Amino acid sequence: MRLLPFATIGFFVCLASHGAEAQIIRPRFQVGQPTAFLSLGVGLQQGWSVNDGASNSLWQFSDATQYVAAIEKALSGGASLGLRGTYAKVPMQYRSLLGGDAIVQEDADANVSQLFGTLHVANGRGFHSVLDLSAGATMYSKFIARSDGRRLNTVSNDLDFTFAFGYGFGYAFSQNFSVDVVQDVATSLHQRTGLSAGQESSTRLHSTRLVGRFGLGGR
Repeated sequence: MRLLPFATIGFFVCLASHGAEAQIIRPRFQVGQPTAFLSLGVGLQQGWSVNDGASNSLWQFSDATQYVAAIEKALSGGASLGLRGTYAKVPMQYRSLLGGDAIVQEDADANVSQLFGTLHVANGRGFHSVLDLSAGATMYSKFIARSDGRRLNTVSNDLDFTFAFGYGFGYAFSQNFSVDVVQDVATSLHQRTGLSAGQESSTRLHSTRLVGRFGLGGR
């Protein structure tokens, strides 16, 4: 029993000396904070609809896999500013009105791409919250009928202004690598050409993305 106090003192002496040694060594080998981030990921884009007055048609999009990439410049306080792009080949139902009440309905595929300027904020290390604010454009292109491969009657590379809010959680394995899961809610504004007063031109888009975030460079 008399040896216990000495053993305890010895334990804390060793612990203190180890901590002091770590403080001396750590600055020498510490890796600088990243100056930029590259993000790559995949997401689930939920279905949505667009009224297109120019082609007198309704685009009913189904769920689709969305591919995501982003490059960001690191700022202070866990924030970063950059560009994020997405791409998805989306199955859809194309419904057009051809004079009178004649409705043509076809299964098709379309390319849906997005490009955003983004502000990304990650709060803390380890498990942390994620906030994204974005503004940019959604582009619809290559509407192809599944039945015979012909291109449907739509404007080529139709661009809609889009702004989005994203919120989620992540885990930082190190200062140079983290994994985030983010739920995005975007509002896209389609042109009103050919639409009646009661037809909605704005569209709400929902997606959930899983992203790996890699730190680049060092200060």
